[in-house]
Amino acid sequence: MNTAITEQVALRLGLAAKAVPQIELKAFVNELISKLGQPITEKKLRSLNPKNLYQTLMKVERDIERGQSNQVYAILTSAEISTMKAPDLPSGSEANTLGIDGPKLRVAVSSNNNEQLDGHFGSCLRFLIYEVNGTQWQLVEVRPVITDKTGLSRTDYLVSLIKDCHILSTLSIGGPAAAKVVRADLLPIKKDLPSNIEDVLQPLAEVIHNNPPPWMKKILKEQENKDEC
Repeated sequence: MNTAITEQVALRLGLAAKAVPQIELKAFVNELISKLGQPITEKKLRSLNPKNLYQTLMKVERDIERGQSNQVYAILTSAEISTMKAPDLPSGSEANTLGIDGPKLRVAVSSNNNEQLDGHFGSCLRFLIYEVNGTQWQLVEVRPVITDKTGLSRTDYLVSLIKDCHILSTLSIGGPAAAKVVRADLLPIKKDLPSNIEDVLQPLAEVIHNNPPPWMKKILKEQENKDEC
């Protein structure tokens, strides 16, 4: 049996292991082999889901935080190999210019790596918060997901992080979680594949500029009225 792994898989494993320093690299790899079989491949890594990966890591070390497990999951299954860093916001005087003047929508993007939509609602590392109008968009906040909660408690926590937004853009979201998002007055929009942020927000800006639906017009009009007061 061929037990060799590709350089890309080896790099993923090395980067992912750094997210769980409590576990030695050899033990980390051996547990994945026990779960997935030999050789470990990109396809096998993509078959993992956040829950079964967390359970796999817990077999080796009980002191694993859910956030660590989610970062490992993101590294092992992402379209590109990366340490999954958050984008930087302007600092100093530039920070005072964050935000867009006039009527706009606030969009939460479930993300793992830089300015990309590449996270699932239930397991993303962070939400990127953008303001969008008919001509432009701007990143105004990065909100890390910091919790070990599971189930409904986790969903409630995630919704609380983005309840001041109008739209949630995500790779996937379960039915019960989507219902809670809708009840919080957010519109969940799913993308089939990871996307650059421009591919997510440019179409939205065009809708705002050309022909916003009634619910969107109402939000923009309410903001316009506030600005006039």
